[in-house]
Amino acid sequence: MKWIILFSVLLLIMVAVYVANFFLNAALFRDNKWYTQTGHKMMNPDNFNKEKSTYTLIEEEQNQQGDIFWNQPFAQDYWLEVEGETLYSRLIIPQPDSKKWVICMHGYRSFGQRDMAFVASKFSTQGYNIFVPDLRAHGKSTGDIIGMGWLDRLDLIKWIQEIIKMEPLAEIILFGGSMGAATVMMTSGEKLPNNVKGIISDCGYANVYDEFASIFHTAFKLPRFPVLTITNILAKKKVGYSLKEASSVSQLRSNELPVLFIHGTGDKFVPHQMLYENMEATTGVKESLIIEKAPHLSSFIYESDHYFETVFEFVKRYC
Repeated sequence: MKWIILFSVLLLIMVAVYVANFFLNAALFRDNKWYTQTGHKMMNPDNFNKEKSTYTLIEEEQNQQGDIFWNQPFAQDYWLEVEGETLYSRLIIPQPDSKKWVICMHGYRSFGQRDMAFVASKFSTQGYNIFVPDLRAHGKSTGDIIGMGWLDRLDLIKWIQEIIKMEPLAEIILFGGSMGAATVMMTSGEKLPNNVKGIISDCGYANVYDEFASIFHTAFKLPRFPVLTITNILAKKKVGYSLKEASSVSQLRSNELPVLFIHGTGDKFVPHQMLYENMEATTGVKESLIIEKAPHLSSFIYESDHYFETVFEFVKRYC
C-alpha cells in the first residue's frame, strides 16, 4: 500500500513538473507553436470572439487612423542595442520644438503599431513627440524570452535616456497597455530622472504570479497549486526572474509619480480588480477610470472621448 501511495505521489509530481514546464514555455518564450495555434485563444478569448458591432467598427477606424499616423513623414524607425539584443521603436516627432514626450508601451505578444499607433496619434494632437517601442521578444525587436514587464522595465529606462539625449529638458509621460501597463508600473519603482512626470496604466496586472493564476483558473480550469508553484521555481532558472518578483504592486510602493489607472470591467484576460491592488500600492497621486463592459485593452474603443479627455486632463493637472 505504501508503494502505491509513493508511486502515486511521484507520478503526480512528474505530471505537475511536465505541465509547469509546458506552460512556462508557452507563456514566456517567443516562438511557441502551441500558444500560436491554441493557447492564445484560450488565454485571451476576447481577441477571437468579436462579433460585428459598433465597437468593432470604431476599432477598425481607430486602426486606420493609427496606421496613417504611423507612416507620416515625421515618423522613422529607431534602433537600440541593449545587452546583445536589437530593440526597435518608432520615433515620431510631429512637434520638433516641443519638450513634451510620451513613450507608449504595447501589450503581451503584440507590437507597438498594433496597440499604440492610435494612442500615439491622440497624444500628437496635444503637442507630444512619441516613442513607440516593440518590447523585447516582440515585433521587430530581437529576443526569445518574454519579460512580462519585469525585464522590460530596464529597457524602458534605456528609451527614457534616449529621449533625454535628444532633449535634455524633455517632460516625459509613460503610457502602457496590458503588459505595457505592467512595464510602466514596474519601471515606476526604479530611480528615474526628473524628466519623467507621470504614468498612465491601462489594464495592467498586479503581478505575474497572480495573473498566471487567473489564467490557470479561467482558461485551463486548474488551481494554482501545485503547477504554478513549480512554474515559479522553474522560471527563475529558465527566464531569469520569478513570477512573484515581477510585481507591479511591489514597485508601485516606491513610486511617487502621479498615476492614472484605467481598466474595463469586461476584461477576461487581466481581472479588473487588479486595478485596486495597484492603486492601493502607489504612494503618489492616483486616480482611476473604470469603463463598464470594456474588454481587455479596449477602453479607448468603448468610450474614446471620455477616455482621452480623462487622460489629458490628468496629465494637465498633475504632470
